[in-house]
Amino acid sequence: MFTGIIQDLGTIKTKEEGLYQIFTNLDLSKCKEGSSISCNGVCLTAKNITQKENKLFSFEVNLGEETLKRTNLANSILKNEKINLEKSLEIGDEISGHFVYGHVDAITNVSEILELENSWEYHFEKKFNKNNKFIVEKGSISINGISLTVAKVENNTFMISVIDHTFHHTNLKFLNKSDQVNIEFDYLARFIFNNE
Repeated sequence: MFTGIIQDLGTIKTKEEGLYQIFTNLDLSKCKEGSSISCNGVCLTAKNITQKENKLFSFEVNLGEETLKRTNLANSILKNEKINLEKSLEIGDEISGHFVYGHVDAITNVSEILELENSWEYHFEKKFNKNNKFIVEKGSISINGISLTVAKVENNTFMISVIDHTFHHTNLKFLNKSDQVNIEFDYLARFIFNNE
């Protein structure tokens, strides 16, 4: 389980078929074989964790066909894009975001990015069919593993407002119009709707 507060960025590269290596400056010295790490919002199992020179760490993950098909990791590998990383939540850690499980529900596209005086507006396509009900104003949502708040909902899009810290410490700053992002709906909202 994660909080959606991104700790660092990483780069994912193909090592061999089904096996990928991720490089990051995130301190993984307390992680062990089998630790869960959120990679662009996807909960992955780390193995062969290694510390290299200049505080650079690497770890390996196995990605199956289903994960590559249902997330944007395949594009991230192909385009050598930076991915968001977060180590799993430990008992006693501060929960600054919301509970994020690392189970991506869908991918969607950026429809517009607006730079304002003190923030950025990111608009995304709302194309989740029956799951559109989980996109509500002031509700939580995970986008590429980032805990965010839905600021506005329209017929075919929804918008988030991004502050300076989030922009500069996540891969949102690299996004362009039409890029794909991973979406995980708020689990609390899911339980509420399922119990109605």
